[in-house]
Amino acid sequence: MRIKFNGEEIIEPQSWSEDSAVIETVNVTEAGTDQIAVTRYDKLSISCSFQCSHRWAKKLKEYSKLDEIDVNFYDILMGDYTTRHMRIRDFKADIVDGSWKTPGTNGLWIVSFSLLEF
Repeated sequence: MRIKFNGEEIIEPQSWSEDSAVIETVNVTEAGTDQIAVTRYDKLSISCSFQCSHRWAKKLKEYSKLDEIDVNFYDILMGDYTTRHMRIRDFKADIVDGSWKTPGTNGLWIVSFSLLEF
């Protein structure tokens, strides 16, 4: 899967999980039935993780400091690539045990975060 942040192709994720929410207001009538007013369908949140070098961990951390990014990825409904306006939250970076001993690197990292659509 090819993913781009702000037009720059990033590394392939180790995991990518999409959650599509419906934003709605539910009121109960006197008869006990639900009255639903849908504000929005398909508000997307994505949980992803990457196994990467320290250089990519640094780049992903830099993206997490931005207020917003454009994320381009494959949309299963469209059957094509689409771009969504999102923000990064819950950034986490864990160094792989013993990887700091790998010559020429500052270790290998497992980076994870959530992408939340505006």
